[in-house]
Amino acid sequence: MQFCYGEKNHIRILEEAEFWKRQEAEHTVVIREIVSDLEEKFVEKLEESQKVFSAMEATILQYIERLNRSCYMMTPELIQNIIHLIQVTLCQSQMFVDLLTTMMGESAAVKNSLAAVVVINHIIRESEYYIGIAKAYLDHVACM
Repeated sequence: MQFCYGEKNHIRILEEAEFWKRQEAEHTVVIREIVSDLEEKFVEKLEESQKVFSAMEATILQYIERLNRSCYMMTPELIQNIIHLIQVTLCQSQMFVDLLTTMMGESAAVKNSLAAVVVINHIIRESEYYIGIAKAYLDHVACM
């Protein structure tokens, strides 16, 4: 994410977060589909993660819609709310990466599927990409 948008950086990060939370929710489904014999404890954790990501995506969309209706008026309180929201999304993504890393190490079903290993590694890299974007945004606003 570029930081050349001034006050609109807060809107850009919301757009990024909304996209990545949708991606992460979809990734939970992809994993459950390609690893049909995945252990129940991991299925449950993926299903819970999907709900968390979808709820966060909905929350972010509400912020974006509210901003749109207000002609993108930024107040200090709103900026702080956005910063907090991005901190939460960052933690969610890190927990997802941790879950997937644990799954790769502990799940026999994953270990026995080359396709699953490749796909999950790809998903981890994508979530790590978002983590990098979120951290860069948070570092940027901390310097302001």
